[in-house]
Amino acid sequence: MLESLRTTNMTASAKGTIEEPGKQVRQKSGLNRAILDKGWHRLELALRNAARKPGTRIVLVDPAYTSQTCYRCKVVDANSRKSQAEFVCTSCGHTDHADVNAAKNILHAAGHAVPACGDLGVTRSVKQEPAPPRGQAHQPALSLVGIPRI
Repeated sequence: MLESLRTTNMTASAKGTIEEPGKQVRQKSGLNRAILDKGWHRLELALRNAARKPGTRIVLVDPAYTSQTCYRCKVVDANSRKSQAEFVCTSCGHTDHADVNAAKNILHAAGHAVPACGDLGVTRSVKQEPAPPRGQAHQPALSLVGIPRI
């Protein structure tokens, strides 16, 4: 799952016109450069290419309000986003890292209820597989959705 970001709209110039010059043009050009340097389109192409072989789908999700929506109660409130990193729902009191909360909303919007490796790394590494029961060898589960595990 990826956010359907419109980098062309995100990197519009802030120069303005002669009659109405733009504000904070230098900062905006620095932000535009940082956005374009990330290579999000190339990442999407690489993921789509890697997903072709096992037949996995890449789903683009509308990013609108994903960072302002509470994952638990689904209430949208801009005041719930306390800072760049902190999310505290004004309705139900749910707290989470703001990016983790947004990622859960994106995951839910794509129609997948449970990530492959637990709760998005809240308690352990996202890359870590669950430990097998004692005395049993780990058998990789077949996954029809997502990046295949080897």
